[in-house]
This record gives sequence, structure tokens and C-alpha cells, in this order.
Amino acid sequence: MHKMHKRFERYALFSEVAKQLSFSKAADNLGISRSYLSSQIHQLEQELEASLLIRSTRSVRLTSAGQKILDKMQGINASILQLEKELEHTKSEVSGVLKITAPTIFSHRFLITICQEFQRQHPNIEFDLDIGYTREDLTKSHFDLAFRATTTPPENMIAKKLMSYQHICCASPDYLIRYGHPTHPEQLSAHNCLSDPHLTQWSFFDGDRSIQIETDGDMFINDNLLLLEAARKGKGVIKMPCYLVQPALDKGELVQILENYFITQSAIYMIYPPQLRQSTKLSAFTEFVQHWFANR
Repeated sequence: MHKMHKRFERYALFSEVAKQLSFSKAADNLGISRSYLSSQIHQLEQELEASLLIRSTRSVRLTSAGQKILDKMQGINASILQLEKELEHTKSEVSGVLKITAPTIFSHRFLITICQEFQRQHPNIEFDLDIGYTREDLTKSHFDLAFRATTTPPENMIAKKLMSYQHICCASPDYLIRYGHPTHPEQLSAHNCLSDPHLTQWSFFDGDRSIQIETDGDMFINDNLLLLEAARKGKGVIKMPCYLVQPALDKGELVQILENYFITQSAIYMIYPPQLRQSTKLSAFTEFVQHWFANR
């Protein structure tokens, strides 16, 4: 049994080296010395009577045997992670940590408020939030739940639609007074359009055909909140999800333009693994979120 335990430890150490393709990075991630790591991998190769890595002074590559072990270990690691998540969710009370991944725009607009209001009802709940645009695979990551902007939620997950939304174009009243109010997407070529540097092509639909416009502007920003702030200060025209700009529209800080032209529609879904459907804390939170959006 002891030998099997040590063998599994070596497989785990090897999988980290295989992922990083670097002994130094793997040792840092594992919190062990590089010499100990190297000795364990060498021992594993001796036990298996197979070469797992091709080492040079500058790089590390996997042999075919090494690749097979990495593939199997990834599956084993995912299974262990799933088991730990399921065990964590067997508690009967609404307590513990909920680990959530969510897109940045949605999080800034809604998520903090949702979490705060839920904690008022359930003070023993803690949240571990990961905010960004990486679409985490919930079968392989430590997250319990994800909010996702999509029209096609993953079929292997429980998916609850929270709301539909579309992108709209808007600008500040001062900007429109100075530069005019465009009435057709093609007129955007004469306007300062603010966007992410990789999202300069804007799509519209007039009911009959799609209209593609290559926009231009003197400021590119890869952060939607900064783009929103720039538009509020009269810098130019933006295209953003309606739910993000709605507060500025309500205050009169921004004005919607090109209202007669439809822009991409999507939806926000809440998704989680079916294995966690019996989780007390997750069920309480998902019900709360659904009611929260239904009553808005």
C-alpha cells in the first residue's frame, strides 16, 4: 500500500511537470525543491521502465508514454475535484463557501449586490468570486457555479436563463450636440467610436439585411467600464450591453442612438453541474438569483 501511495504521488508530481514543461515552474507551483521533484520523476521512470520526458538544456518535452500519463492524470484530477465539490455540498444547512465565476460586465452591474443581499439572509455563506472572461469548464475546475453570456449554454450543465439583452449604441448629450445625431449605421464613419481594439467591427440589422460597419476612433480601451466613463464624459460613441448602460441612460448622462437598428442579442445564464443539484446552499442561492431577476 505504501508503494502504491508513493507511486500515485509521483504520478501527480509528473503531471505538474508535464503541464508546465518546466521543472522549475512545477517545483514552485508544488512548493517543493527542484532536486526532490527531479529525483521523484527519475524514480517513476525507473519503476515504469519507460522514458517520460525528453530533457535538454532549454526545454522539456513529453514522450508518447509521458503524454499518456498526463491524459490519464488529468481525468483522475478532474474526478477528485468533482468528488470534493460533491462532498462539500452534502451539508444540510446554507453555509460554507460558494465558488463562482462570472463575466466582468455582469459582475460590476449585478453580482456584488446579489451576493450582499443573499448574505443578509444567510450570514454563514461566503463567496469566492473569479471575475473575467475565461470560460471555465465546471467539470474540471473548482467552481460550483458560473454566470455566462451566451445563446447556447452547455448541454452537460443545468442552465437557468436569467435575462435577455442586446447591445445598443449611445453617446452623451454634449457629444451629440457637438457632432450630430447619426440616424444610419454608415454615418458612424464620421464619429469617434470607442471600443476594444479587437472589436472595431459593429454589426447592425435593419429588418432586411445585416450591415457591417468598421468603426474608428482615437481611443481604444479593453475595459468596458472605462469605455462607459469615456462616453459619459463626451468622448465618443460606444456599443455596449443595454443592462450596463441603463443607469447612465436613466440619469440622462447617455442617449441611445440608432434605435431602429437591431444589434446582437444574447442572454445571461446561470449554469452548474447536475451532480450538485441536491446541494442545499447552491439550491438556495440559485432560487434567490432567479427570484431577484424575476422581480427586477
